[in-house]
Amino acid sequence: MNYHTRLATDDDYEFLFELKKQAEYEPIKAVFGWDETVQRRIHAEEWFEERPWIIEQNGVRIGSFLIQDQGEHFYFCRFFILPAYQGKGIGSAILHHAIARAKKAQKPITLSYLQGNRVGELYLRHGFVHTGEDKLFVYMSYPLVID
Repeated sequence: MNYHTRLATDDDYEFLFELKKQAEYEPIKAVFGWDETVQRRIHAEEWFEERPWIIEQNGVRIGSFLIQDQGEHFYFCRFFILPAYQGKGIGSAILHHAIARAKKAQKPITLSYLQGNRVGELYLRHGFVHTGEDKLFVYMSYPLVID
């Protein structure tokens, strides 16, 4: 499994929207109802807030993620991998990277994902713990572990 990451550029804007749509269309539709206009507005807001990292394999864009430093913890978000590339260990490798960064900084990681998204199974396998949920989201954290 070879992949590399790079910071998103202007050329990635539309790819990132389509990536989110492919990865989360069904959960978003189930929880909120899919409204293309609303989703494009959210995408633009997130883009201007902070650009994610692009995951590439053999020169092909296959996913994204973002680790936001929020002071006392990291927030792991915008984690999407195209369906054709899921289940191949790339998501696990990205999580290992995030966990290593958190351990080095001695900070916990928090995250949330939409109800009905199967990504929670991946997070559980990597040591994240369920911290709560509501009608829309499931909340998890990777506790601060000092070696």
